Amino acid sequence: MKKAKNIKIISLDLFQTLINVDQSIEYAWREFLKENYTEEFAAKYWDRANEIVFKNLHQAALNEDKFVNVRSIFENSYTQMFSEIHLDYNPKRAAGILIQGHKMNGLFDDVKPFFDRIKHKYTVCLSTDCDNEMLGNISGLFEFDKLFVSENLQAYKLNPKFFKYVIEYYHVSPENILHIGDGNSDIIAPKQLGIKTCWLNRNNNQWDHAVKPDCEVKSLLEIPDLLD
Repeated sequence: MKKAKNIKIISLDLFQTLINVDQSIEYAWREFLKENYTEEFAAKYWDRANEIVFKNLHQAALNEDKFVNVRSIFENSYTQMFSEIHLDYNPKRAAGILIQGHKMNGLFDDVKPFFDRIKHKYTVCLSTDCDNEMLGNISGLFEFDKLFVSENLQAYKLNPKFFKYVIEYYHVSPENILHIGDGNSDIIAPKQLGIKTCWLNRNNNQWDHAVKPDCEVKSLLEIPDLLD
């Protein structure tokens, strides 16, 4: 595995990197489907809804004219989702439930041991595509040096503006920063700016973009061994 040398700053994605959002499936879809809830329906609809959300998030990230927050993206996405499955449920209420679910979700098992290994060795920041209301008690997770939140920056991670803020804030060369995340948005823009990138591939997926990460891991616990 390729080593990440001369790293001074570690930047971390939040959802699906530190926090397991899939724990929201039952919480959200029991509410949406009521007496028609089944695990099979919930998993199927969750996957389809996420496809719509990620597509709309991608479009929002590339829109330089107007920033659309995640709550609005959830609402618009679930308007389409509920229309597809002919479900009579208020998309605005659904967006609120999804945001609440994000705040309630637990950590992946490797998160706390990972933080134990890197604390006091690196400056660690959080770089996340979310609204402030989705952060919950983030201060209880880890003492991050800085929170870079898309709602505050008015830019999502697919927009180079997001990671330019990170570079400018720390006044270091991009290659001194390692960003770790689970999605394309965690790799494409930062890699193009010269930031070192690590794809957290927990589910053994295939990378599907021409811009490739500098390294790939299946667990956060592999990362300390990649650093000097």
